Amino acid sequence: MKEKRNRLKKFCLVCLLLPLFCLPVHADVAPKPSITVDLKGLEGRTCWGTLLSAQESTGRFGTVDSLDHPEWYAAEKWEAKEQFFRLGQENEEGFYFLDYMDDCSDGQFIWPSYPPSEFQLALWFPDTKTLLVSETEKRYAFDSYFTLSLEELTLTQGEQTGLPLSHSYPYGKELLAFLGRVALTVGIEVLAALPFGLWRRRQLKVILKTNIATQGCLNVGVNLFTYFGGALAGATMIFMTPVYLLAELVVVGQELITYHRLLSGQEGVTKGRVTAYTWTANALSFVVGYLLSFQVSVLF
Repeated sequence: MKEKRNRLKKFCLVCLLLPLFCLPVHADVAPKPSITVDLKGLEGRTCWGTLLSAQESTGRFGTVDSLDHPEWYAAEKWEAKEQFFRLGQENEEGFYFLDYMDDCSDGQFIWPSYPPSEFQLALWFPDTKTLLVSETEKRYAFDSYFTLSLEELTLTQGEQTGLPLSHSYPYGKELLAFLGRVALTVGIEVLAALPFGLWRRRQLKVILKTNIATQGCLNVGVNLFTYFGGALAGATMIFMTPVYLLAELVVVGQELITYHRLLSGQEGVTKGRVTAYTWTANALSFVVGYLLSFQVSVLF
């Protein structure tokens, strides 16, 4: 019996440590707030975009006093940068150009990391020499989505301001991602039960129901935390990791209580085996989810 327990402990240790050798190395792997703007009716026009910020810096981008090294840029991109720089210098509302711009000719502008919390969208169309500036907007979620309609807009040379942005958060997409994450985690933890001898129908039913409840609550909580923390992205990022880890510990604790009550002492299952399974299964699902977040980002 003692030898069997030692083998089980070694198996758990291998399960916990082996995936760590597969982790990609990144300086900063935490999720980052973003802004995405869909440009409806762009119709394949060449377009460059930026966000004029009410802050003088955000993330790794900040204001610049002058433009240097035009030889580093294609002529079209340099022209767009000059327009945005001038716009930031002359902006009477106190919005700054933070030296970031995106080629949004594909119909979508993206600021992928730490966008300004209050901003104006600026678009430059080199073909018509048109500069469009939106009304002032604010981030409303950790990942904020907007839509700008250009379908009834005539692009003429010069500057047009006050264009309205509408919120377009993809609730359907987020729901599918939520269901996918829960299904993935539940699947991993059910399969992880088999090497621990928890393969009877009643045992798997307990594990399945418990995981659907705990993982569902965990994912709903994290989603709500990141969504409503959009206006405070800095604080959200500071607290994101400890909040998530605390939530994971609560999940493990609840699963331990449930499994000890419903699985221990039945069909020869010991409390030690249940404890080892619970920690191993949660560690495996955490590591697999972490690895997949780099490959299947649509789920995370």
